[in-house]
Amino acid sequence: MSPEQTRASQVTPQSDLYALGCLLHELLSGRSVFDGPTEELFWEQHRHARPQPLRALRPDVPEDLEKLVLQLLAKKPEQRPGDAYAVYEGLLPFLPPPGAAAPQGGPELAGCPDPTQMYRRPNAPRPPDAPAGTPSSRPTPNPGATLDTRLRAAIAEVERQVNALLDEERYIQAADALEALIDSVSATLGARHPRVLALRKKRAAVLFIGGDYRRSLPEFDDLANAYESTEGPAGSNVIRCRRQAADCRAELGQVTTALREYHHVLDVIRAKESDTSETAREIRRSIGALLAAEGDDQQAREVLTPLLEDLRLLFGPDHPETQEVQEMLRHLDVPG
Repeated sequence: MSPEQTRASQVTPQSDLYALGCLLHELLSGRSVFDGPTEELFWEQHRHARPQPLRALRPDVPEDLEKLVLQLLAKKPEQRPGDAYAVYEGLLPFLPPPGAAAPQGGPELAGCPDPTQMYRRPNAPRPPDAPAGTPSSRPTPNPGATLDTRLRAAIAEVERQVNALLDEERYIQAADALEALIDSVSATLGARHPRVLALRKKRAAVLFIGGDYRRSLPEFDDLANAYESTEGPAGSNVIRCRRQAADCRAELGQVTTALREYHHVLDVIRAKESDTSETAREIRRSIGALLAAEGDDQQAREVLTPLLEDLRLLFGPDHPETQEVQEMLRHLDVPG
């Protein structure tokens, strides 16, 4: 179980990579990464103790393989490999080349099927998708283009279908329908046309709602940059997309980057609106919740305590928003 899982934090693909690191460590060394005598000490070791490098247990392990396993066993999810594809590429040099002879075993294995055959060249995971609508994959912008009647009707029909799919919580199908529409509309209007950007923003939101944070993240990043070129860094669409990108990173366990982006967006909102605007309050709460989920109770209190004071002044002690933050602070004071 990964360190973040022992704290009941968000489970992400990086949590699975930690488990893979534990498995590889045990396969290569014959020993578990940690072996605390009690369950609580065992989880505490996963949260805080350094794993013993493989070469200290088995000197013949290649140094690069040892480094990869240690990276998989990093305490912070964002310090682990980006995805399974990166791990595959890291392990590939240690696999037999295509067509290599089977490893020689003892005489007792003579005539037995080769159990390593299926692992000689396993199928690589699919590479990450490029963000939809990037300049390399979409037509060049045509800002002067306008929507004709047939195109408007086609967009309206697909949006009706998408809304029906969303009502049925069929998020993958809704995102696919929007992607096909985006391909068609951008061919006429250009990738940076406001209508195309709006459709892409809706698709990214659908992916997010459906829990596909890995696909929605590059979309929000690219959309934020596209909107910033016309609205400036404080534009409403820029703020919305950068905040959603931070939400994606938080869900994916990229805590350090998510916190940095939250603080960046919060600074922009403070300058544009105030520290107590609705969006600012939501982001302050997100920062506090993320810090608390990562076990950084002190910093979480430093964020949530002034937020609670602001909420009491704005809404009083009985408002649901006030009570929610008060409960978050109360939970920080409970040992566990």
